[in-house]
Amino acid sequence: MIVGIHQPHYFPWMGYYDKMAKSDTFILMDDVQLEKGSLMYRNRILTATGKVEYLTISGDKHGYLDKKYWQLQSTNNDVWLTKHKNALRAAYGKSPWFDEVWSRIEDLFVNDESTICAYAARSVLRVKELLEIPTRIVYQHDLTTDAEAHKNNLVIALCQAVGGDRYLSGNGARKYTDEDSFAAAGLQIRYQQFTQPAYPQAHAAEFVPGISMLDMLFNCGIEETKRIFWETCRSVQEFSERG
Repeated sequence: MIVGIHQPHYFPWMGYYDKMAKSDTFILMDDVQLEKGSLMYRNRILTATGKVEYLTISGDKHGYLDKKYWQLQSTNNDVWLTKHKNALRAAYGKSPWFDEVWSRIEDLFVNDESTICAYAARSVLRVKELLEIPTRIVYQHDLTTDAEAHKNNLVIALCQAVGGDRYLSGNGARKYTDEDSFAAAGLQIRYQQFTQPAYPQAHAAEFVPGISMLDMLFNCGIEETKRIFWETCRSVQEFSERG
């Protein structure tokens, strides 16, 4: 079984879902510290003038080094949720697919959660649903692992906790991955190979890669987004067999 692992991000980019779709089980790594400046609580869209803009979840990050990601409280929810709704309408409201996509995500911008992680995780799961990714999702905090395990040992422990024998790592982790430790634990490791495909961006002078999947959904519509996504995903298989 192939396992992928990543912190919940707020409306992640396409590469995040590529790794998810290539995994049999995907662990949302929520029992870790928040990384300030990361995409764990924000992401980028393109405005109607073609500029990059961040949508950021407001939260109480005081003492964040002593807390886990899933414990950090969101703050001023009505304010930032309204700001995000208005930003998306302003950026993509004239798209022919705006109503189609908005009807599937509008309920996410409701003040009914209390943590940063909860808002991020549900954005992950909704886009997963729109892309029709069948991968099983597991939350790290629901798994029993060695509390002292860190870095490579933590990843190995998480893979073992869900019965995985293959681990699909992000390519950026290659430089600090101890491959011998994975081999000793009976785990094969492969590194994700992903190249962002260009797609029409209505207001960009040239293609801007690496931004939220919302941009692709609003610019292409759900069906075309799925087509591009799955065509890209299936073009490279890091492991020869699934399951």
